Amino acid sequence: IDARKARGKGYAMSLQVRKRIEQGFGWIKTVGGLDKLPLVSLPKVRGWVTWTFAAYNLIRLGGIGEWWNPSPT
Repeated sequence: IDARKARGKGYAMSLQVRKRIEQGFGWIKTVGGLDKLPLVSLPKVRGWVTWTFAAYNLIRLGGIGEWWNPSPT
């Protein structure tokens, strides 16, 4: 990427949003156990993924609403 684009506000905001998204997927893979899933059938995998994303959303909402202090990452 050239220096002119890298100096812009939009590019900096894009990097911040991208980092937030990548942190979420990193949590889901490590803590949620999606890096090496021990399940085989598609309905079981869908269920595991749904529960993992729901758990991550609850953790994020708790941190945003300040009613729960999640562990620092």
